Amino acid sequence: MNSPNIKKDADFVINVLSNPLNKEVHKPALKNLIKNFENKWNDLLGPGVADFYINLLNKKYKNAI
Repeated sequence: MNSPNIKKDADFVINVLSNPLNKEVHKPALKNLIKNFENKWNDLLGPGVADFYINLLNKKYKNAI
């Protein structure tokens, strides 16, 4: 198994959030994707380590729709 890469995961989530086809109905799933990202990286790295990326993703989420 490859070592986990937080930047690669964050880039994937940003791409999903930036999809121009996202609609209002997708908001709960997009928010859940961010929460899953947060849970994964908090489990792997410890609480607080991924906060920079989580804040970035939440800002992208607010600007996406």
